[in-house]
Amino acid sequence: MKLACVAAVVLAIVCATNGHADPPEKAALGSSSLLPTPDHPTGWRGDGNGRFVAADPPITWGRLSIAIKELSAQAKKPEAGNKGKPIPDGIVREWLTLGPVPIPEGKAAKDDFGTGEAQLAPEAGDKLGDLAWKATTFDTAWMQFQSMYNVKVGDHKGFVAYACTWIHSAEGKPVFMDVLPSGAIKVWLNGKDIFSRADAGLQEGAHIQLPLEKGWNRLMLRAAPLIDTGWSRGVVEWHVVVGFFGTGKDDCESKNILWATPMPDGGPGVGSPCLVGDKLFMEADLGALVCVSAKDGKVLWARSSTFADAATPEEREKNPVVFAEIDPLAARIKDLLEAYCKAPDKFVADAKARGERIANERKISGLMRKVDAKKYVAQSESEAGESAATPVSDGQNVYVVYGSGVVACFDLAGNRRWTTVVGVRHVEHGSCASPCLVDGLLVVKSSSPLGAVSLDARTGAVVTAAPLWKNKEFRVYASPLAVTVGKEKLVVQSFGVITTPRDGKVLSRTIPSQYYAYADFISPTIEGRVFCSNAGPKAEGNRERFVFQTLPDAMSDPLVMKDTKECEYGLKAFPCWFNYDHCSSPLLYQGLAYIVSVDGVLTVIDAAKGEVVYQKLLDLSPWMRSNGVVRSGCSSSPTLGGKHIYIWDNQNSAVVIEPGRQFKQIARNRIEYPWTSYYCERNECTVSNPVFSGSKLFYRAEVNLYCIGEPGK
Repeated sequence: MKLACVAAVVLAIVCATNGHADPPEKAALGSSSLLPTPDHPTGWRGDGNGRFVAADPPITWGRLSIAIKELSAQAKKPEAGNKGKPIPDGIVREWLTLGPVPIPEGKAAKDDFGTGEAQLAPEAGDKLGDLAWKATTFDTAWMQFQSMYNVKVGDHKGFVAYACTWIHSAEGKPVFMDVLPSGAIKVWLNGKDIFSRADAGLQEGAHIQLPLEKGWNRLMLRAAPLIDTGWSRGVVEWHVVVGFFGTGKDDCESKNILWATPMPDGGPGVGSPCLVGDKLFMEADLGALVCVSAKDGKVLWARSSTFADAATPEEREKNPVVFAEIDPLAARIKDLLEAYCKAPDKFVADAKARGERIANERKISGLMRKVDAKKYVAQSESEAGESAATPVSDGQNVYVVYGSGVVACFDLAGNRRWTTVVGVRHVEHGSCASPCLVDGLLVVKSSSPLGAVSLDARTGAVVTAAPLWKNKEFRVYASPLAVTVGKEKLVVQSFGVITTPRDGKVLSRTIPSQYYAYADFISPTIEGRVFCSNAGPKAEGNRERFVFQTLPDAMSDPLVMKDTKECEYGLKAFPCWFNYDHCSSPLLYQGLAYIVSVDGVLTVIDAAKGEVVYQKLLDLSPWMRSNGVVRSGCSSSPTLGGKHIYIWDNQNSAVVIEPGRQFKQIARNRIEYPWTSYYCERNECTVSNPVFSGSKLFYRAEVNLYCIGEPGK
């Protein structure tokens, strides 16, 4: 299984857009007075494109543990009076480095070399053989040894690199250190071996408790390169990502977090909130829809949608025994959700109650297969969970799609309009595509690769009897995008496939070569008349290719684009955890496309020319393992909030940058919230996309829905 593709769980999911330039200021996305309409619905990334031009959100926020705030660090061996530099974001940037160091004969990278390395306390310039320790300042959490030593070590086999820093703790409180190595690694604290991992191919992140002593502590790392991961096709990976977090027992200091409301599922939290006036609508596993007040975070109501809610009167009449067993389960689910609404914090802290609700929904799914095994198909486990989609609203109703195939419509007060079931069973990494509203139709990604079906938004009845378009060669997790050509409303799917929503006729397609086009996680986005879609690499070598097409002004069959530009680029100069993947969708703004890889590499492309403007490894600290949503890395799509672009990693850190042809970082933010999921203790995972309204920013993390804003503004 291609593990890096897991970030499908975190795939950018597009809702509707009219295919024209941003609407007038009075209706612009980001305005606190904006309300969705049938012609201008809102859902994932607002209109699907992530440009909240009328917003004025804060650029700084955070929740930091006191244990981390009290830390300071320096590469120089401490002397009397040294205080070091504070590391409030948990990132040490100053290290002494040494390499490439030959592995002693008869030893392996995982072994104790027997050279007293644990006791090393170097100064800059100190020698180890012919090599000298060097003071190195890194501008991100990635310590990239590959770029430092590439020209010196040939095939890289038989070498390691060292990194040493000094950490000062005023109180001697324990902290956690997240480590993401490329290959074999050893960690020593004050001369004691506290962590070791052998080179076993793909390396997973480790969450290590550091028993810091009061005063200065010496931290030493030894990292070996990974010669070939298989998926990166011969690229040498040689790096370590390090980040520090509190233990969860520490007091924290918060800034600009107006409220945080826990969701009833405890994760994975892939979907984004949908804002309708003063209400936020949020999906939660397995099949819940939660309505939260945007003003104060109060849970207004929560509803569950299961296969049983989609059952017809005829099915109930023919299966009285089955429904006699289902109805008490459904009643209990309702009671549990009411308990959640009354006391969200208490409910989420009660793992038994959370588990009971989800278990009851699973039981109902199993019982409904007795009613119709073909219609009510079981959904397999996935990183995305069942609630990875983002709701979409026309201002009167809210539409939701779950990984089970349940599609439901509620009014804003929580009254159910209709519920149905469509085939959205995923292949490997989950069903995470959001629905798209266009011309009175709800377009839903179907289980067929590149397929989608259209439902009547008023009734839930199927309008197209077959998927709009499908191709068996590709696995697609992206969402459809609504565009307008002339007076005709059309749908763009992955790889630039354009269809009519009512009959599924294909008008245009930009299909990539099949070389390594395993799947598409990237939803199309549009600015003005230019839309961007993933086209897959043309040849071997982990190169990404995006296509920028200009829609015509008038309809034709086939649809002939006014202009097409392609941009192919590589990422092998940057560090990589597993494979060079993109799982977030692009942001198109002022003619530039901003695209982020799962490892946090930002690529900016001139859409008119199809040329790379710049590439930059962002100041983020993604941390990944092969299980669960933490696989995803940086999969939140770049989003414009007012004058700035906001980009998250998967550990609740975000950078704020200025748009334009030159890179300029404005701020780096982090929220600490310890959580355990998928048998893995670490910081709360973040893989969804933000929503901006006026001076506020709303963001769903693994556990909490956050409102970020300046008090009193």
